[in-house]
Amino acid sequence: MSDLTRRLVVFIQDNLVLDGDDIQVDETTPLLVSGLLDSLRTARLLNFLRKDLGVAIPAARLDPDNFKDVVTIVAMVRELESV
Repeated sequence: MSDLTRRLVVFIQDNLVLDGDDIQVDETTPLLVSGLLDSLRTARLLNFLRKDLGVAIPAARLDPDNFKDVVTIVAMVRELESV
């Protein structure tokens, strides 16, 4: 698991999983289907990506297909970093 993947998994587990939810997040946990990402949690995730990882996600990339799981988020981040 890459450092970026690990940091995202830890952030999601610690900040987006509600107390009492019996969800163990890994890189393939379906974030949308599981209900982990709603509008508020997505905003928190975007803020983490921008502030902690230094990657601002442009509005054109705010597509559910880019937020299916940690694997797809990491792929999008890596693509944005290479531009």
